[in-house]
Amino acid sequence: MEFFGIRPDMRVIEVLPGGGWYTEMLAPFLHEHGKLIEATPPRSSQSPFARGMAIRYAEKLAAKPAVYGHVTREPFELPAYMPLGAPDSADMVLTFRNMHDLIFANVHGAATDALLQRFLRSAYQVLKPGGVLGIVAHRAAADMPAAKSFRLGRLPQAFLVHEAEQAGFRLAAASEVNANPKDPRTMPVWYLPPSNHAPNDRAKYEAIGEADNMTLRFVKPAQ
Repeated sequence: MEFFGIRPDMRVIEVLPGGGWYTEMLAPFLHEHGKLIEATPPRSSQSPFARGMAIRYAEKLAAKPAVYGHVTREPFELPAYMPLGAPDSADMVLTFRNMHDLIFANVHGAATDALLQRFLRSAYQVLKPGGVLGIVAHRAAADMPAAKSFRLGRLPQAFLVHEAEQAGFRLAAASEVNANPKDPRTMPVWYLPPSNHAPNDRAKYEAIGEADNMTLRFVKPAQ
C-alpha cells in the first residue's frame, strides 16, 4: 500500500476483491477520511460462482459494521458490465491477482486481450488526472506468450505494461515486494500455496511457496 502511495483521505476503488483479504486493510485505513468502493459481482449475478462469492462477501461486510459500514459496493461483472464510476472521480484503482482473468480464449481458441483493454480503459476513465492504478498480478516467464500464460493464471510483465500503456497509462514504478525467485513462473499458480491444488508431489510446490507476483504502479498523466 505504501508503494502505491495510498493516503487515508483518498477515494479508492478495489476491483474484484474476492474474499476480501485486502478489504480488511483498506476499509479501516480509509474509514474516517476517505472512501472505499468495492467493484464486485452483484448478488443477482447469473453466474453461480460469482453469485456465491458476492453473497459471502456481502456477509463479511455486514458482520462488522464498525469496520465496513462506510464501504460502498458497486456492480462489476465480467464480461458484461465493467464501468467503474463517473469520469475523473477516483484517486486510486487497485486490483490484486485478477489480471489473468481478463484474458479469455475466443471461439477459435486464441487468446484475446479485448477484455483487459476494456478494464484498463474503465480504470483510466474513472481516475482523476494524476490518479494511480495499482496492480499485483501473477507473473509468467518473460518469454511465455500471454495466449499460453493466462491458462496458468499468469501474465508476462512486459505484456501487462504494454497493455496499460496502450490504454493511456504511464508506468511510474515496479516493485519486487511480492516477488518469489523460487517460482519458475511456468506452472499453474493454483498448484502453489495457498491453493495447493497440485495433482501430485504437493511437498515440491509447498517448498516453492506462493507464486511470483509483479507489483506495478501506473499513473494517469496529468495532461
